[in-house]
Amino acid sequence: MAPLKDVEIDSKKSSVALVLIPSLLLTFNFLKNIYNEIVENGSFSFESLFIVIMNLFLTSVFAYLSLIALKKYTKKGPGLVINKLGILDNSGLVSAGMIFWQDIIEINSTKILFSECITVKVKNPDRYIKNQRTLFKRSWLEYEYKNYGSPVNISVSGLKIKFKDLFSIVQQHFLSTHVESRTLDLKREKEVIQTEKKALVDSINYAKRIQTALLPSQQKIEEHLGENFILFLPKDIVSGDFYWVETSEDWVLFAGCDCTGHGVPGALISILCINALSRAVNEYGLVKPSLILDKVAEIIVESLGISGEVKDGMEASLCAFNRKTRELYWSGANCPLWIAREGAVYELMEFKPDKQPIGQVVNRFPYTNHKIHIEKGDVIYLFSDGYADQFGGELGKKLTRKKFKEIVMLQRGKSLKEQQDNFLRFHNEYKGRMDQIDDILLMGIKVER
Repeated sequence: MAPLKDVEIDSKKSSVALVLIPSLLLTFNFLKNIYNEIVENGSFSFESLFIVIMNLFLTSVFAYLSLIALKKYTKKGPGLVINKLGILDNSGLVSAGMIFWQDIIEINSTKILFSECITVKVKNPDRYIKNQRTLFKRSWLEYEYKNYGSPVNISVSGLKIKFKDLFSIVQQHFLSTHVESRTLDLKREKEVIQTEKKALVDSINYAKRIQTALLPSQQKIEEHLGENFILFLPKDIVSGDFYWVETSEDWVLFAGCDCTGHGVPGALISILCINALSRAVNEYGLVKPSLILDKVAEIIVESLGISGEVKDGMEASLCAFNRKTRELYWSGANCPLWIAREGAVYELMEFKPDKQPIGQVVNRFPYTNHKIHIEKGDVIYLFSDGYADQFGGELGKKLTRKKFKEIVMLQRGKSLKEQQDNFLRFHNEYKGRMDQIDDILLMGIKVER
Protein backbone atom coordinates (compact mmCIF):
# COMPACT_ATOMS: atom_id res chain seq x y z
CA MET A 1 0.00 0.00 0.00
CA ALA A 2 1.43 3.38 -1.08
CA PRO A 3 1.85 5.95 1.71
CA LEU A 4 -0.93 8.56 1.80
CA LYS A 5 -0.26 12.28 1.49
CA ASP A 6 -0.45 14.58 4.51
CA VAL A 7 -3.80 16.34 4.90
CA GLU A 8 -4.46 19.80 6.38
CA ILE A 9 -8.04 20.95 7.03
CA ASP A 10 -8.85 24.59 7.81
CA SER A 11 -10.91 25.64 10.80
CA LYS A 12 -14.35 27.23 10.54
CA LYS A 13 -13.98 30.68 12.08
CA SER A 14 -17.75 31.08 12.00
CA SER A 15 -18.27 28.23 14.46
CA VAL A 16 -15.79 29.81 16.86
CA ALA A 17 -17.57 33.14 16.46
CA LEU A 18 -20.83 31.47 17.49
CA VAL A 19 -19.18 30.74 20.82
CA LEU A 20 -17.13 33.94 21.10
CA ILE A 21 -19.90 36.50 20.57
CA PRO A 22 -22.47 34.99 22.99
CA SER A 23 -19.72 34.45 25.59
CA LEU A 24 -18.66 38.13 25.35
CA LEU A 25 -22.26 39.31 25.56
CA LEU A 26 -22.97 37.11 28.55
CA THR A 27 -19.75 38.20 30.24
CA PHE A 28 -20.75 41.87 29.73
CA ASN A 29 -24.27 41.14 30.96
CA PHE A 30 -23.09 39.47 34.18
CA LEU A 31 -20.63 42.33 34.82
CA LYS A 32 -23.51 44.75 34.36
CA ASN A 33 -25.56 42.79 36.89
CA ILE A 34 -22.73 43.08 39.41
CA TYR A 35 -22.45 46.82 38.77
CA ASN A 36 -26.18 47.34 39.19
CA GLU A 37 -26.28 45.29 42.37
CA ILE A 38 -23.34 47.08 44.00
CA VAL A 39 -23.54 50.68 42.70
CA GLU A 40 -27.12 51.38 41.86
CA ASN A 41 -28.83 49.33 44.55
CA GLY A 42 -26.52 50.63 47.23
CA SER A 43 -28.00 48.54 50.06
CA PHE A 44 -26.34 45.44 51.52
CA SER A 45 -28.17 42.18 52.11
CA PHE A 46 -27.39 38.49 51.98
CA GLU A 47 -29.56 38.22 48.91
CA SER A 48 -27.57 40.89 47.06
CA LEU A 49 -24.30 39.27 48.18
CA PHE A 50 -25.46 35.94 46.76
CA ILE A 51 -26.44 37.62 43.49
CA VAL A 52 -23.01 39.27 43.22
CA ILE A 53 -21.20 35.98 43.91
CA MET A 54 -23.24 34.06 41.32
CA ASN A 55 -22.69 36.77 38.71
CA LEU A 56 -18.97 36.81 39.47
CA PHE A 57 -18.83 33.06 38.96
CA LEU A 58 -20.75 33.19 35.69
CA THR A 59 -18.68 36.16 34.55
CA SER A 60 -15.44 34.17 35.11
CA VAL A 61 -16.85 31.13 33.27
CA PHE A 62 -17.97 33.03 30.19
CA ALA A 63 -14.92 35.27 30.26
CA TYR A 64 -12.75 32.14 30.18
CA LEU A 65 -14.83 30.74 27.30
CA SER A 66 -14.45 34.07 25.52
CA LEU A 67 -10.68 33.92 26.01
CA ILE A 68 -10.47 30.37 24.64
CA ALA A 69 -12.70 31.25 21.69
CA LEU A 70 -10.73 34.41 20.99
CA LYS A 71 -7.44 32.44 20.94
CA LYS A 72 -9.01 29.91 18.58
CA TYR A 73 -10.40 32.70 16.38
CA THR A 74 -7.10 34.54 16.09
CA LYS A 75 -4.91 31.43 15.87
CA LYS A 76 -3.42 30.80 12.45
CA GLY A 77 -2.89 27.39 10.90
CA PRO A 78 -5.11 24.42 10.08
CA GLY A 79 -7.70 23.06 12.44
CA LEU A 80 -6.71 19.45 11.76
CA VAL A 81 -3.51 17.90 10.43
CA ILE A 82 -3.29 14.24 9.42
CA ASN A 83 0.20 12.91 8.67
CA LYS A 84 2.38 9.83 9.10
CA LEU A 85 2.82 10.52 12.82
CA GLY A 86 -0.82 10.86 13.72
CA ILE A 87 -3.64 13.44 14.01
CA LEU A 88 -3.01 16.96 15.31
CA ASP A 89 -6.40 18.20 16.49
CA ASN A 90 -7.06 21.94 16.96
CA SER A 91 -10.66 21.81 15.78
CA GLY A 92 -12.66 22.42 18.96
CA LEU A 93 -12.56 24.70 21.99
CA VAL A 94 -11.06 21.78 23.92
CA SER A 95 -8.96 19.48 21.73
CA ALA A 96 -6.72 16.56 22.59
CA GLY A 97 -3.74 17.86 20.61
CA MET A 98 -1.39 15.33 18.98
CA ILE A 99 -2.79 11.80 18.75
CA PHE A 100 -0.17 9.31 17.55
CA TRP A 101 -1.22 6.42 15.31
CA GLN A 102 0.56 3.96 17.60
CA ASP A 103 -1.82 5.00 20.42
CA ILE A 104 -4.99 4.58 18.36
CA ILE A 105 -6.99 1.40 18.83
CA GLU A 106 -10.21 2.13 16.97
CA ILE A 107 -11.98 4.85 14.94
CA ASN A 108 -15.75 5.35 15.43
CA SER A 109 -18.39 8.05 14.91
CA THR A 110 -20.72 9.64 17.45
CA LYS A 111 -22.68 12.84 18.22
CA ILE A 112 -21.71 15.28 20.95
CA LEU A 113 -24.09 18.19 21.63
CA PHE A 114 -25.80 17.70 18.25
CA SER A 115 -22.46 17.79 16.38
CA GLU A 116 -21.13 14.81 14.46
CA CYS A 117 -17.76 13.72 15.85
CA ILE A 118 -15.07 11.15 15.17
CA THR A 119 -14.35 9.22 18.36
CA VAL A 120 -10.76 8.03 18.53
CA LYS A 121 -10.23 5.26 21.08
CA VAL A 122 -6.70 5.30 22.46
CA LYS A 123 -4.57 2.94 24.56
CA ASN A 124 -4.05 5.34 27.47
CA PRO A 125 -6.99 7.78 27.79
CA ASP A 126 -5.80 9.14 31.15
CA ARG A 127 -2.62 10.48 29.57
CA TYR A 128 -4.61 12.69 27.19
CA ILE A 129 -6.72 14.00 30.05
CA LYS A 130 -3.77 14.73 32.35
CA ASN A 131 -1.85 16.48 29.57
CA GLN A 132 -4.36 19.35 29.61
CA ARG A 133 -3.08 22.38 31.50
CA THR A 134 -6.31 23.70 32.98
CA LEU A 135 -8.95 22.17 35.22
CA PHE A 136 -11.67 23.16 32.76
CA LYS A 137 -10.05 21.30 29.86
CA ARG A 138 -9.27 18.24 32.00
CA SER A 139 -12.85 18.17 33.26
CA TRP A 140 -14.20 18.49 29.72
CA LEU A 141 -12.11 15.59 28.35
CA GLU A 142 -12.94 13.46 31.37
CA TYR A 143 -16.63 14.14 30.74
CA GLU A 144 -16.24 13.01 27.11
CA TYR A 145 -14.33 9.90 28.19
CA LYS A 146 -17.03 8.83 30.66
CA ASN A 147 -19.91 9.52 28.30
CA TYR A 148 -18.50 8.67 24.88
CA GLY A 149 -15.73 6.15 25.65
CA SER A 150 -12.80 8.36 24.72
CA PRO A 151 -11.39 11.78 25.59
CA VAL A 152 -10.39 12.20 21.95
CA ASN A 153 -13.34 13.40 19.88
CA ILE A 154 -12.88 15.42 16.69
CA SER A 155 -15.86 17.67 15.91
CA VAL A 156 -16.60 18.33 12.25
CA SER A 157 -18.52 21.50 13.10
CA GLY A 158 -15.24 23.38 13.58
CA LEU A 159 -13.71 22.25 10.28
CA LYS A 160 -14.24 23.13 6.64
CA ILE A 161 -15.09 19.60 5.54
CA LYS A 162 -18.07 17.27 5.46
CA PHE A 163 -18.21 14.61 8.15
CA LYS A 164 -18.39 11.76 5.61
CA ASP A 165 -15.23 12.95 3.85
CA LEU A 166 -13.33 13.51 7.10
CA PHE A 167 -14.26 10.10 8.47
CA SER A 168 -13.10 8.44 5.24
CA ILE A 169 -9.75 10.27 5.29
CA VAL A 170 -9.07 9.39 8.93
CA GLN A 171 -10.00 5.73 8.36
CA GLN A 172 -7.75 5.46 5.29
CA HIS A 173 -4.76 6.91 7.14
CA PHE A 174 -5.45 4.73 10.16
CA LEU A 175 -5.57 1.54 8.07
CA SER A 176 -2.56 2.57 5.98
CA THR A 177 -0.47 3.30 9.06
CA HIS A 178 -1.44 0.02 10.70
CA VAL A 179 -0.57 -1.90 7.55
CA GLU A 180 2.83 -0.19 7.44
CA SER A 181 3.32 -0.80 11.16
CA ARG A 182 2.37 -4.46 10.81
CA THR A 183 4.67 -4.79 7.78
CA LEU A 184 7.56 -3.39 9.81
CA ASP A 185 6.67 -5.73 12.70
CA LEU A 186 6.65 -8.69 10.33
CA LYS A 187 9.97 -7.59 8.85
CA ARG A 188 11.51 -7.34 12.32
CA GLU A 189 10.03 -10.72 13.29
CA LYS A 190 11.41 -12.22 10.08
CA GLU A 191 14.86 -10.83 10.85
CA VAL A 192 14.70 -12.26 14.37
CA ILE A 193 13.59 -15.65 13.02
CA GLN A 194 16.34 -15.63 10.38
CA THR A 195 18.94 -14.73 13.01
CA GLU A 196 17.71 -17.47 15.33
CA LYS A 197 17.53 -19.93 12.45
CA LYS A 198 21.10 -19.13 11.42
CA ALA A 199 22.29 -19.62 15.00
CA LEU A 200 20.38 -22.91 15.19
CA VAL A 201 21.67 -24.15 11.84
CA ASP A 202 25.23 -23.15 12.81
CA SER A 203 24.85 -25.15 16.02
CA ILE A 204 23.49 -28.17 14.16
CA ASN A 205 26.27 -27.93 11.57
CA TYR A 206 28.78 -27.98 14.40
CA ALA A 207 26.96 -30.99 15.84
CA LYS A 208 27.32 -32.63 12.42
CA ARG A 209 31.08 -32.15 12.64
CA ILE A 210 31.05 -33.89 16.02
CA GLN A 211 28.88 -36.74 14.73
CA THR A 212 31.05 -37.15 11.62
CA ALA A 213 34.14 -37.36 13.83
CA LEU A 214 32.54 -40.27 15.69
CA LEU A 215 31.96 -42.23 12.46
CA PRO A 216 34.79 -44.42 11.16
CA SER A 217 37.01 -42.74 8.60
CA GLN A 218 37.10 -43.86 4.98
CA GLN A 219 40.70 -44.97 5.48
CA LYS A 220 39.77 -47.17 8.44
CA ILE A 221 36.85 -48.73 6.57
CA GLU A 222 38.97 -49.59 3.50
CA GLU A 223 41.81 -50.89 5.66
CA HIS A 224 39.61 -53.36 7.51
CA LEU A 225 36.81 -54.11 5.03
CA GLY A 226 38.43 -53.73 1.62
CA GLU A 227 36.27 -52.68 -1.31
CA ASN A 228 33.06 -51.06 -0.05
CA PHE A 229 30.61 -48.22 -0.48
CA ILE A 230 28.53 -46.30 2.04
CA LEU A 231 25.48 -44.32 0.92
CA PHE A 232 24.77 -42.04 3.87
CA LEU A 233 22.00 -39.45 3.40
CA PRO A 234 20.74 -37.75 6.56
CA LYS A 235 17.20 -36.40 6.24
CA ASP A 236 18.29 -33.31 8.14
CA ILE A 237 21.78 -32.03 8.81
CA VAL A 238 22.52 -34.64 11.46
CA SER A 239 21.34 -38.22 11.40
CA GLY A 240 19.84 -40.96 13.54
CA ASP A 241 21.39 -43.55 11.19
CA PHE A 242 25.06 -44.34 11.55
CA TYR A 243 27.68 -46.91 10.53
CA TRP A 244 30.25 -48.39 12.86
CA VAL A 245 33.52 -50.30 12.45
CA GLU A 246 35.70 -51.73 15.25
CA THR A 247 38.45 -54.34 15.53
CA SER A 248 39.39 -56.83 18.22
CA GLU A 249 42.46 -59.04 17.55
CA ASP A 250 41.57 -61.05 14.40
CA TRP A 251 37.98 -59.81 14.32
CA VAL A 252 36.63 -56.86 12.40
CA LEU A 253 33.15 -55.82 13.46
CA PHE A 254 30.92 -53.59 11.35
CA ALA A 255 27.30 -52.49 11.63
CA GLY A 256 24.61 -50.38 10.04
CA CYS A 257 22.30 -48.86 12.66
CA ASP A 258 19.07 -46.86 12.72
CA CYS A 259 18.29 -44.93 15.91
CA THR A 260 14.86 -43.74 16.94
CA GLY A 261 13.93 -40.55 15.07
CA HIS A 262 16.11 -38.39 12.90
CA GLY A 263 17.62 -34.93 13.06
CA VAL A 264 18.89 -33.71 16.44
CA PRO A 265 16.96 -36.24 18.61
CA GLY A 266 18.15 -39.14 16.45
CA ALA A 267 21.72 -37.80 16.45
CA LEU A 268 21.76 -37.60 20.26
CA ILE A 269 20.62 -41.22 20.52
CA SER A 270 23.18 -42.24 17.88
CA ILE A 271 26.02 -40.83 20.01
CA LEU A 272 24.81 -42.92 22.94
CA CYS A 273 24.56 -46.05 20.75
CA ILE A 274 28.00 -45.56 19.15
CA ASN A 275 29.46 -45.33 22.63
CA ALA A 276 27.56 -48.42 23.76
CA LEU A 277 28.83 -50.51 20.81
CA SER A 278 32.42 -49.45 21.42
CA ARG A 279 32.13 -50.19 25.15
CA ALA A 280 30.70 -53.65 24.46
CA VAL A 281 33.82 -54.52 22.42
CA ASN A 282 36.60 -52.58 24.13
CA GLU A 283 35.42 -52.57 27.74
CA TYR A 284 33.59 -55.90 27.96
CA GLY A 285 35.72 -57.79 25.38
CA LEU A 286 32.78 -59.09 23.33
CA VAL A 287 33.04 -60.13 19.66
CA LYS A 288 29.97 -62.31 19.25
CA PRO A 289 27.33 -60.09 17.54
CA SER A 290 24.37 -61.36 19.58
CA LEU A 291 26.17 -60.77 22.88
CA ILE A 292 27.23 -57.32 21.72
CA LEU A 293 23.60 -56.40 20.96
CA ASP A 294 22.48 -57.76 24.33
CA LYS A 295 25.11 -55.69 26.12
CA VAL A 296 24.29 -52.56 24.04
CA ALA A 297 20.61 -52.94 24.98
CA GLU A 298 21.62 -53.18 28.64
CA ILE A 299 23.81 -50.04 28.41
CA ILE A 300 21.11 -48.04 26.61
CA VAL A 301 18.41 -48.94 29.13
CA GLU A 302 20.78 -48.10 31.97
CA SER A 303 21.70 -44.77 30.37
CA LEU A 304 18.15 -43.68 29.54
CA GLY A 305 16.61 -45.02 32.73
CA ILE A 306 14.21 -47.88 33.35
CA SER A 307 11.17 -45.75 34.26
CA GLY A 308 9.78 -46.18 30.76
CA GLU A 309 9.55 -42.43 30.08
CA VAL A 310 12.21 -42.62 27.36
CA LYS A 311 11.78 -45.58 25.03
CA ASP A 312 14.33 -44.58 22.40
CA GLY A 313 16.89 -47.02 21.10
CA MET A 314 17.96 -48.42 17.77
CA GLU A 315 17.71 -51.13 15.16
CA ALA A 316 20.93 -52.71 13.95
CA SER A 317 22.56 -55.20 11.60
CA LEU A 318 25.89 -56.29 13.11
CA CYS A 319 28.58 -58.50 11.54
CA ALA A 320 31.77 -59.99 12.98
CA PHE A 321 34.31 -61.20 10.40
CA ASN A 322 37.41 -63.20 11.33
CA ARG A 323 40.26 -62.21 9.01
CA LYS A 324 42.13 -65.47 9.61
CA THR A 325 39.41 -68.11 9.62
CA ARG A 326 37.18 -66.15 7.20
CA GLU A 327 34.19 -66.86 9.46
CA LEU A 328 31.25 -64.45 9.43
CA TYR A 329 28.84 -64.12 12.31
CA TRP A 330 25.78 -61.87 12.24
CA SER A 331 22.97 -60.73 14.50
CA GLY A 332 20.15 -58.34 13.66
CA ALA A 333 17.66 -56.25 15.62
CA ASN A 334 14.80 -55.48 13.21
CA CYS A 335 17.36 -54.97 10.39
CA PRO A 336 17.98 -57.88 7.97
CA LEU A 337 21.20 -58.84 6.19
CA TRP A 338 21.39 -59.35 2.44
CA ILE A 339 24.21 -61.15 0.64
CA ALA A 340 24.45 -61.11 -3.16
CA ARG A 341 26.24 -64.13 -4.59
CA GLU A 342 27.45 -64.87 -8.11
CA GLY A 343 27.10 -68.45 -9.27
CA ALA A 344 25.21 -70.53 -11.74
CA VAL A 345 22.29 -68.39 -10.66
CA TYR A 346 22.71 -64.87 -9.29
CA GLU A 347 20.92 -64.80 -5.95
CA LEU A 348 20.23 -62.37 -3.13
CA MET A 349 20.15 -64.24 0.16
CA GLU A 350 18.22 -62.69 3.04
CA PHE A 351 18.87 -63.37 6.71
CA LYS A 352 15.98 -62.30 8.92
CA PRO A 353 16.61 -60.39 12.17
CA ASP A 354 15.07 -60.78 15.60
CA LYS A 355 11.89 -58.71 15.82
CA GLN A 356 13.08 -56.76 18.81
CA PRO A 357 14.61 -53.26 18.94
CA ILE A 358 17.60 -52.41 21.09
CA GLY A 359 16.30 -50.44 24.05
CA GLN A 360 13.51 -50.55 26.62
CA VAL A 361 11.44 -53.65 25.78
CA VAL A 362 8.94 -55.69 27.80
CA ASN A 363 9.88 -59.41 28.05
CA ARG A 364 13.24 -58.98 26.37
CA PHE A 365 14.87 -62.13 24.92
CA PRO A 366 18.53 -62.70 23.89
CA TYR A 367 19.45 -61.91 20.31
CA THR A 368 20.18 -64.77 17.91
CA ASN A 369 23.69 -65.35 16.58
CA HIS A 370 23.99 -66.58 12.99
CA LYS A 371 27.07 -68.21 11.46
CA ILE A 372 27.05 -67.52 7.73
CA HIS A 373 29.07 -69.26 5.04
CA ILE A 374 30.54 -66.74 2.64
CA GLU A 375 32.37 -67.11 -0.62
CA LYS A 376 34.79 -64.96 -2.57
CA GLY A 377 32.97 -62.23 -4.47
CA ASP A 378 29.97 -62.11 -2.12
CA VAL A 379 28.62 -58.62 -1.51
CA ILE A 380 27.20 -57.96 1.95
CA TYR A 381 24.47 -55.30 2.22
CA LEU A 382 23.55 -53.61 5.50
CA PHE A 383 20.89 -50.90 5.48
CA SER A 384 18.29 -48.96 7.41
CA ASP A 385 14.65 -48.69 6.30
CA GLY A 386 15.01 -45.14 4.92
CA TYR A 387 15.74 -46.14 1.31
CA ALA A 388 12.78 -48.54 0.94
CA ASP A 389 10.36 -46.24 2.81
CA GLN A 390 10.90 -43.24 0.53
CA PHE A 391 7.81 -41.92 -1.24
CA GLY A 392 7.97 -40.89 -4.88
CA GLY A 393 7.49 -42.10 -8.42
CA GLU A 394 4.58 -41.13 -10.66
CA LEU A 395 2.01 -42.13 -8.03
CA GLY A 396 3.86 -40.78 -4.98
CA LYS A 397 3.92 -44.20 -3.32
CA LYS A 398 6.43 -45.86 -1.00
CA LEU A 399 9.27 -47.65 -2.79
CA THR A 400 8.88 -50.82 -0.62
CA ARG A 401 11.40 -53.48 0.36
CA LYS A 402 10.40 -55.64 -2.65
CA LYS A 403 11.31 -52.92 -5.16
CA PHE A 404 14.52 -52.21 -3.23
CA LYS A 405 15.52 -55.86 -3.68
CA GLU A 406 14.95 -55.60 -7.42
CA ILE A 407 17.25 -52.58 -7.58
CA VAL A 408 19.94 -54.50 -5.67
CA MET A 409 19.60 -57.42 -8.08
CA LEU A 410 20.18 -55.07 -11.01
CA GLN A 411 23.67 -54.28 -9.66
CA ARG A 412 25.03 -57.69 -10.72
CA GLY A 413 28.57 -57.43 -12.10
CA LYS A 414 28.97 -53.77 -11.27
CA SER A 415 31.74 -52.35 -9.11
CA LEU A 416 30.74 -51.05 -5.70
CA LYS A 417 31.48 -47.49 -6.83
CA GLU A 418 29.07 -47.93 -9.75
CA GLN A 419 26.52 -49.44 -7.39
CA GLN A 420 26.72 -46.45 -5.04
CA ASP A 421 26.18 -44.06 -7.96
CA ASN A 422 23.24 -46.14 -9.21
CA PHE A 423 21.55 -46.28 -5.79
CA LEU A 424 21.94 -42.54 -5.32
CA ARG A 425 20.69 -41.69 -8.81
CA PHE A 426 17.65 -43.95 -8.50
CA HIS A 427 16.79 -42.47 -5.09
CA ASN A 428 16.93 -38.90 -6.40
CA GLU A 429 14.91 -39.74 -9.50
CA TYR A 430 12.29 -41.67 -7.53
CA LYS A 431 12.00 -39.00 -4.83
CA GLY A 432 11.68 -36.23 -7.41
CA ARG A 433 10.30 -33.10 -5.76
CA MET A 434 9.03 -34.92 -2.70
CA ASP A 435 10.78 -34.54 0.63
CA GLN A 436 13.10 -37.21 1.98
CA ILE A 437 11.14 -38.78 4.81
CA ASP A 438 13.90 -40.47 6.80
CA ASP A 439 17.65 -40.90 7.15
CA ILE A 440 19.13 -43.29 4.60
CA LEU A 441 22.01 -45.68 5.17
CA LEU A 442 23.12 -48.37 2.71
CA MET A 443 26.45 -50.20 3.03
CA GLY A 444 27.98 -52.60 0.54
CA ILE A 445 31.07 -54.70 1.41
CA LYS A 446 32.70 -57.11 -1.05
CA VAL A 447 34.31 -60.25 0.36
CA GLU A 448 37.77 -60.92 -1.10
CA ARG A 449 40.18 -63.76 -0.42
